[in-house]
Amino acid sequence: MDKSSSSLSSLAITNLALNGKGTICNTVPVSDRGKRVQMIKMLCLTVLPILALWSYCVYQLTDIIATKTDNEKVRESLEFSIEVGRLIHHLQKERDLSILYLSALGPDTKTFLIKEYQITDESIESIAKWPGNLDRYNREAFRSKSKMLQHLGQHRQQLNHQSSDIDKEMTFYTSIIDIIIYWGYKSIVESKFAVVWKSLVGFQKITAAKEDMGLERALGTMFFARGGFETHLQFEQYNMKIFGFQSNYKTGRLYSPDVDLIGSYGIFSNGRNVSIVINNYRSYIQDHGEEKQDVSKIDLKNSRWFYDNTSLYLDTLLSLQTSLGNICLQKVDKILEDSNRDLIISSCVLVLVLISCSLVIISTENLTSNIQKYAVILVDKTKELNFEKKRTDSLLYQMVPKEVADKLKKKEGIEAEFFKSVTVLFSDIHGFSVLSITLQPLEIVHLLNALYGAIDILLDNRDLYKVETINDSYMVVSGLPHRNNNRHAYEIAEFALSVQRMMRDQTFTNKEKGTVQLRIGVNTGPCMAGIVGSKLPRYCLFGDTVNTASRMKSHSQPNKVHISHTTYVLLSKTGKYMMKKRGTIDIKGKGEMVTYWLVRSISSDESLAESPVSDSSLNNDLPGEITHNRYALGALSYNPLPGRKTKKDEKVTARVPPSGVTKVAAKKHTIAKQKTTFFEEGTESEENGDGQKSIQQEEESDKLIISIDQEAQNTGPFTE
Repeated sequence: MDKSSSSLSSLAITNLALNGKGTICNTVPVSDRGKRVQMIKMLCLTVLPILALWSYCVYQLTDIIATKTDNEKVRESLEFSIEVGRLIHHLQKERDLSILYLSALGPDTKTFLIKEYQITDESIESIAKWPGNLDRYNREAFRSKSKMLQHLGQHRQQLNHQSSDIDKEMTFYTSIIDIIIYWGYKSIVESKFAVVWKSLVGFQKITAAKEDMGLERALGTMFFARGGFETHLQFEQYNMKIFGFQSNYKTGRLYSPDVDLIGSYGIFSNGRNVSIVINNYRSYIQDHGEEKQDVSKIDLKNSRWFYDNTSLYLDTLLSLQTSLGNICLQKVDKILEDSNRDLIISSCVLVLVLISCSLVIISTENLTSNIQKYAVILVDKTKELNFEKKRTDSLLYQMVPKEVADKLKKKEGIEAEFFKSVTVLFSDIHGFSVLSITLQPLEIVHLLNALYGAIDILLDNRDLYKVETINDSYMVVSGLPHRNNNRHAYEIAEFALSVQRMMRDQTFTNKEKGTVQLRIGVNTGPCMAGIVGSKLPRYCLFGDTVNTASRMKSHSQPNKVHISHTTYVLLSKTGKYMMKKRGTIDIKGKGEMVTYWLVRSISSDESLAESPVSDSSLNNDLPGEITHNRYALGALSYNPLPGRKTKKDEKVTARVPPSGVTKVAAKKHTIAKQKTTFFEEGTESEENGDGQKSIQQEEESDKLIISIDQEAQNTGPFTE
């Protein structure tokens, strides 16, 4: 099939070349230009009009869905506002009843409050979505319904005549109501009330007016029950609540004519208009509110009447508030019905358009099938290529550092770099030749995988680069390719001690088949690094530093960290490590070198107490072991070694210690000499395998030093 089509194409192109170029409408279909022209014709005649109609239907459907979603959110906000208004009403009633309980009108028990407490709790539980993140002061009590109920419960239990105060009670409930009113306003701002926004503003204004009326009820009741206001501030607050109520009510009438419905409720009590009665009480309180509080003016009867009339008025406002909310809900429901109808019509039109598009697509399927097949194949190949690319990158990152690998992928030149100071670590398995004979090949592979896997885990989150693993040798470097000043010695030291601890804690083979022990060697110095090889490029290190580190490993002992003098100098500056001088050893290709053992890291308290060696102390005649021994240093303070300056030479006046203390110092000096001799002979005993004897000698010396210290304490303190 491919051969025939290619032959037809070649023939058609040949005929076209013989007959001349074709016109725009008469082209060779098998040529690339002919394919493009035919595709343009098909799109212009069929697909483009259908796509235009389909786009319009999708746009209209999207707009209808967005409108419907907004209206549903509006309805949720309206329901939330109605629930909030109901909660505010019950909180106001609970506040006023609590104030009534504390006043002279209230009973001696809180039994009549229990029912109102239950109604308030039910109102809180009925709120479907609690907006816990809208508290302006980010108080814990507003985070959830349970915390609000707990907050109210604690306050209710503490309510009593002895410790409670009317002002505090009013402030407590008012602060909660203010935040809940703020929730209602916030729901208006966040929702799109394009149709019912005026009615909703009137609803919120009535809610605010109810709060002002509730505070007016509390203050007015307290005025009659106590014979006046306690402070002038309460009188001013009472007037502010009256003006606030009148302002919010008038504003609500401006935004929504439905607010005038309050007149149709016919608020009458005992044949009298409640509004007129309340206005008379207001006038009386405003006329006598500035007078001082007088017990003789207490009028419990008027206090009760004022409370009852304002409560009746507040209940009417609640009914008005609920009616306004229902009116808004009816308007929104009507809009939702229209949106649903439009949604159904638009969906039907869209389905018809999709059917038409399907017919067109089916008719052109034969023309586009091959292209689609090629596209699918191309996508699959692209995925496979990306997968293989990731695998290749992963392998490349294992061979060379990521920065170098990225340069190689960008075909940038990779030049060898010189690093002034790096620290190199080598490790190998002690007695690996014997171990490889003892174990089976599969066991050796499992052993190396387990060992190198455990060491690789220790490399995480450290400024280290794993160079390579050859046979049982493991090479790590710090200070390249990222230069880290002088932290490379610290990083390698921490890593080496971690490996040392791991080898003590973990077992990688059965005890019957031998124990795995590592030899570790560390060296610090300059080196060069670069890419070597073309078929299998590797990031290699060059220089005497690498060779010396390998020699440190070769001359190391099992489960010990052998470091060179340059590494010792850098680690001594940190003051964080305990190191022991090994002595002078003959290094192949280097001659005699002074090397050290990295023993362990020390805490900050130990470093302050032991005063690790500084750079200047490295030039002294003292051996490295004495500089880390507090007993030897203490003895040298009394009798310095020959050739060293004393405090007398420095003309420092010293108080002569008591005779008993002098004897103690002499004993300490003798022990220090023994300890010095012990440390000088310690390395030889370690090399000869007589480590147990050296440890016993050190323990005996320590015990003798402790007894001398106790004798010095009994003699008394002195100053050198």
